[in-house]
Amino acid sequence: MAGYKFEDELRGKAQQFCAVLAANGIEAAVRPDSFRDYTLKLSARKNGKGYGSINLYYSPKRSEFTCKVHQITDEAIGTDIETAWATIAQVTTQAEKAPPIIAKGVQAYVDGSYHNGRVGYGAVLLRDGQEVQRFSGSVTEDLESRQVAGELMATITVLEYCQKNNIPTIEILYDYAGIEKWARGQWKANLPLTQRYAAFVRACAVKIKWHKVKSHSGTTWNDVADELAKKGAGA
Repeated sequence: MAGYKFEDELRGKAQQFCAVLAANGIEAAVRPDSFRDYTLKLSARKNGKGYGSINLYYSPKRSEFTCKVHQITDEAIGTDIETAWATIAQVTTQAEKAPPIIAKGVQAYVDGSYHNGRVGYGAVLLRDGQEVQRFSGSVTEDLESRQVAGELMATITVLEYCQKNNIPTIEILYDYAGIEKWARGQWKANLPLTQRYAAFVRACAVKIKWHKVKSHSGTTWNDVADELAKKGAGA
């Protein structure tokens, strides 16, 4: 049976959104029976209780995704979901307007992945645009945060490498906003996972320059980090 129109694009956006919601205490998952052309639904739960469905839509003419919460049964939960969605939309717009990345100095692309209940992390370290080191592995804790746990582990792994190898400054390129937002205190770290991450980065002696890149945009090294993360998750 043929798939629905833009099913792959919707799946990718849904996975990104589920990770953001999980980091904010909302469990979301794609409803397998909900796929239609240009749309799908996510079930929403918090503290074990269901709160209805989130609707995602894709417009190919505008290359734009839309989130609707009219089927969410709790107004406060709906507001939290809309806030999380607005964050994704904002950082995506900023990434699309970002200038070309100049590969000078030490850089690292980091990523996380979730696959069949397993979480992986991946990163690639560069010096003046040339590959120096690759990192890939599995995450064994905080699996409820899905790929977010992998994103944060990738960043921590790179910074630990820098500390051990006397690298004083690095540019970290990421596609999930929380990597920078929690590190800089722009998002409140509500979970033990994000609290540990924020504390680690604050205590780290390495000077960090943050750079948001668009996910799945064909950027070579970002794609390498993505594949390493998927390998770590057993995908």
